[in-house]
Amino acid sequence: MSIKTLRAGLALATVMTACPAFAQETASTASEPSLEAQFNDPPNSARPRVWWHWMNGNITQDGIAKDLAWMKRVGIGGMHNFDAHLMTPQIVEKRLVYMTPEWKQAFRFTAQEADRLGLELAIASSPGWSETGGPWVKPEDGLKKLVWSDTLVEGGKPFTGKLPLPPQITGPFGSLAMGGGGINQMVGGEEVKAPPQHTGEVRVLAFPASNADTQRPVVVTDGMGKPHDAVGLADTDLAKGIDIARGDEHQNPRVVLDYGKPVTARGMTMFAPGAAMLFVGALYSPRLEASDNGTDWRKVIDFETGQ
Repeated sequence: MSIKTLRAGLALATVMTACPAFAQETASTASEPSLEAQFNDPPNSARPRVWWHWMNGNITQDGIAKDLAWMKRVGIGGMHNFDAHLMTPQIVEKRLVYMTPEWKQAFRFTAQEADRLGLELAIASSPGWSETGGPWVKPEDGLKKLVWSDTLVEGGKPFTGKLPLPPQITGPFGSLAMGGGGINQMVGGEEVKAPPQHTGEVRVLAFPASNADTQRPVVVTDGMGKPHDAVGLADTDLAKGIDIARGDEHQNPRVVLDYGKPVTARGMTMFAPGAAMLFVGALYSPRLEASDNGTDWRKVIDFETGQ
């Protein structure tokens, strides 16, 4: 903005402020669309957006132009571009692989065409559901998780021994491995490949353990009264667990932890493989209950609702 233009703007603002009657008259004569007109032709900020998938490189500029023209014609305000795969077969003469020069040229055309039509364009930060990963990312540079192991020792004197290694498994949490081959394997039977491995030591920490840290159940039984391994159920290895009897149709499957005496529990972690399914969610709702005599039980929390 030049100084001349800036001065002109200031002068105009001064005139408008000094003449409120003129401002009111201008506002009253301006025609505003009716509510019905705004509903029939809403502003772009109120129009819907769509999730626009580019499936397995089946992209052409002609197809892009037709998609965007249709979106504009039916009243869509914009789109979120998402490059995906899902075993989609090739139907174009030449696939445009993600982030190749040809793919980038097609996306540049998309941005120009969307701007010309007044459509809002957004794009996912990666292909598929890979977040920020890909075969070009070295294992040491990829997303990481923090794993640990713990050892209870007697305080007040030196400790000599070998600390157990934390889990050395690539997966979502702790000792849990990757669940199958992901969505491509589930939908199209794609071959499951071994995930990359990377491990690095962080530090060794020592801290006083409270009584709660050392509490372990003495006896573990299921709803049918069958005993189970109390030690294995109380450790931090989520890859190992117990199978419990379901019982009849009048009784839900359950696990009873008997500590032998009243204890104060300040937290609980429960892991049940298969408790949820992709695109479906939770398949059942676990409940935590407590009892002082082993006969009368009171609800502590329903895991699904958090109540």
